[in-house]
Amino acid sequence: MNGTKRHKRAYRAFPIVICMLAYVLFGLQPAAIAAGQEAKLPQVRIVTSAAQAQVGDVFEVAVWLQGFTGDYADIQGYEVHLAFDASLVQPVAEIGDPALKPAVFQAAAGPMTLVNSIDAESGTVKVSQITTKKGSLLFAGYGKIGTVTFKAASPGVVRFSQTKSIVIKADNPGVNVIHTINSASVEIVPAGGAAAGGAAETQEQIGEAPSESGSGVTDEQALQAFKDYGDVAALSWAKDAIGAFARSKVLQGSPSGYFEPRRSMTRAEFAKTAVVALGLDMKQQLKPTFADVPKTAWHYDYVETAAQYGLVQGTPLGAAKYFKPNDPITRAEIAAIVARVLRELEGDAAGETVRLPFADVPAAHWAYEDIRLLYGLKLLEGKSDRQFAPGDKASRAEMAVLLDRVLTRLNG
Repeated sequence: MNGTKRHKRAYRAFPIVICMLAYVLFGLQPAAIAAGQEAKLPQVRIVTSAAQAQVGDVFEVAVWLQGFTGDYADIQGYEVHLAFDASLVQPVAEIGDPALKPAVFQAAAGPMTLVNSIDAESGTVKVSQITTKKGSLLFAGYGKIGTVTFKAASPGVVRFSQTKSIVIKADNPGVNVIHTINSASVEIVPAGGAAAGGAAETQEQIGEAPSESGSGVTDEQALQAFKDYGDVAALSWAKDAIGAFARSKVLQGSPSGYFEPRRSMTRAEFAKTAVVALGLDMKQQLKPTFADVPKTAWHYDYVETAAQYGLVQGTPLGAAKYFKPNDPITRAEIAAIVARVLRELEGDAAGETVRLPFADVPAAHWAYEDIRLLYGLKLLEGKSDRQFAPGDKASRAEMAVLLDRVLTRLNG
């Protein structure tokens, strides 16, 4: 089967499947499901950590690039200007810190920062970066331009608006790539006062459709970008699936450049995969929700976004709540999740009457029916003819292959 063709087919269905996976695993709410199914243009998005604040409070305003994949990949630069009412809020910055800390391009892109400033008197934030290199692997489709902390100074409704938003794509000179921008507001009330309701967010579409699709990246090139390409290539049973998902950025490697196909998938990785695949709008959380997910963690924004959409709830322990971001998922848990997805989408599918040959999955096992369904549909196999290993951790390679098989089945 052609890898590119399979990837395109799989990617269209992936938001629905991940949505169902998230619903089963984390309790995703219907509103978030609907949001995940809506097609969106890429966005330059402002998000605030609060809709209301009292005078003297601090809150955060973040700016994200979202959804720049497919025809909107190969991003080489951007320039974004924000405006705010300096009489209502004042930026808070530590001496010596840069205005913003962009995390848009990978280090291999060697991005150059042209502008990075906050002017508290005029009420403006400006940031611009560019790279001379090409390739959609240099930018993962989602990237945080930066965060600014503000202190509420006077009562009123402060509106954060984009006065300039330019996104440049490879092989499209002079074209501001089509995307949506938004404005966001925070209502500031006197200390002890009550909020009146604030102002609604506004959105508009700007830019032009790209005239050239860009260089693009094949599945094989996506795999070769990993430092452990040899380890991935050696897994002939998983290589195609990993390549397709790596190219579509649904699955990504570690910050050090390794894919680690034999390593188990963690809850943090799954949270990011769900947020990106669903195309969810990023959220900004001033204080961590989970004691084991600090703001310095690479997955902080994705876990917090997943939590605000109801995808994750964590585990209470004393006065704190824990997400357990590094906990792996077992083969039995994966079977249960996917089986419930299939039953939800297809009803009672064929295969449940198949007799399991695995000695380690007796009829009393909690996931017996789920494993039997997936085994009968040839979506999940045992570690051997007589062993399923339900308690073994599911590797990233196994997850890629299973998702690829499920997507192929759902797409006929």
